Amino acid sequence: MSFAVFLDVDGVLNTIKTCVASPDGHIGVDDRRIAILAGAIKKYGGADIVLTSDWKNKRIGDDLQYLKGKLREHKLEISGTTKDHWNNRGQGIIDYLKEHTEIDEYVILDDNRFDFEKYPKLWERLLITNGIEQAAFASDTPAIETMIFHDYIKDMSS
Repeated sequence: MSFAVFLDVDGVLNTIKTCVASPDGHIGVDDRRIAILAGAIKKYGGADIVLTSDWKNKRIGDDLQYLKGKLREHKLEISGTTKDHWNNRGQGIIDYLKEHTEIDEYVILDDNRFDFEKYPKLWERLLITNGIEQAAFASDTPAIETMIFHDYIKDMSS
């Protein structure tokens, strides 16, 4: 059985209050928030991280390397990226899942709703964030793995 975290960066690993800058001058990522993600993934038993963020497209230079380095500091690696335009993020995840049938369970961490509500299975697995420590269920009936991962985020945040 394979578990994946579909990861947005802005609004998950940082917020507008983040003070650190990336090498290219954008808002950087918070080490504490990466530690929360790493702790939740470890407690879950491991996960593949699939980057859904626009960091995969626009920030090909130093920022993407900066992100990978920050994740590596917490023993995390990006295992894949979705191929989508930013506002069709749900479709990008659907396409990724079709290509990676080994993924049985997953959660989505994002600060936007995009087109996720069009896909009931995605909507059940979406945690809306304002920083990972502020994760909340998008759906009134979240999937089991989403509830478990949410609990692990809360454990790591306290």
